[in-house]
Amino acid sequence: MANSNFPKIGSPATRALEAAGYTNLKQLTKVTEAELAQLHGMGPKALTILRETLKADGLSFKHGQAGEKLKKKGSPVSRTDKVDEFIENLSHPLKAEVEAVRSIIKGVNKDIAEEIKWKAPSFNYKGEYLVTFNLWETERIHLVFHNPHIAKVKSKLLEGNYENRRMAYFADMKDIKAKQPLLEKALKDLIKLQK
Repeated sequence: MANSNFPKIGSPATRALEAAGYTNLKQLTKVTEAELAQLHGMGPKALTILRETLKADGLSFKHGQAGEKLKKKGSPVSRTDKVDEFIENLSHPLKAEVEAVRSIIKGVNKDIAEEIKWKAPSFNYKGEYLVTFNLWETERIHLVFHNPHIAKVKSKLLEGNYENRRMAYFADMKDIKAKQPLLEKALKDLIKLQK
């Protein structure tokens, strides 16, 4: 992270910030200290150094609400570069289909961010996970919708009755094209529930 203006906080914490998509100190004003503490590699010493550095520049972390429950969130900063690299190196019989579905998902809303989670492309809206590819299957495209509001989304596309999860499957390009309106609507409905 040669171009960052972060203080010396140690390699694990620096890598944690980089992996989450943070490249400069000012970006940290949009996240709470508690949210940063969730990053793997971010310890109390690094947080103290970052807090003091922000304060010296007249800045601070975003203020959190007392007693707020934190859950794992996606990076609000899109990691398209990492996903591009992942897809470029992907060895999967349905690679073109993965790219087509990825393009559809990203086209639903400009605020959908992407990253790698579970060794696959994953998408979130303002840090709230929406959907992740399950690339273990090679006979079809398998999407996992994992969000606390997914059960409220009614769609013929979504399968399963799991708590906070639904699945969607695509056999080939023809199936993707046929189900594209259903996928877009399911994502739009899920995003509406995040607000």
